[in-house]
Amino acid sequence: MMSPELQSAIERRCACAAHFVQTVPVSVPFGCESWDVVVHIFDLEGCEKTNRAYAWSSGSVYTALDIGPIRSPSNAVHAIVADMIRQSRLAFWGRGQQAAAA
Repeated sequence: MMSPELQSAIERRCACAAHFVQTVPVSVPFGCESWDVVVHIFDLEGCEKTNRAYAWSSGSVYTALDIGPIRSPSNAVHAIVADMIRQSRLAFWGRGQQAAAA
């Protein structure tokens, strides 16, 4: 079932109309566990960057545009997970440098 919250998130991000297409389950390894989400696929009307976007909710709302290497719901979730891992590593290394300077 389509989530109005996810549709609104896509429309705010793209500043265009989003039309629900379908949902697909996606499972992505995340650390020692897997991240199992249901990704909502939207066609975009009037977006200059792309004609498709993906959105899901897992505590927070996540959105991804169908651009570059992101060409499927699975690619979208993988990209967000990779970004979360990268951010956590940067935060870890930032804390380590602060402790070494003290």
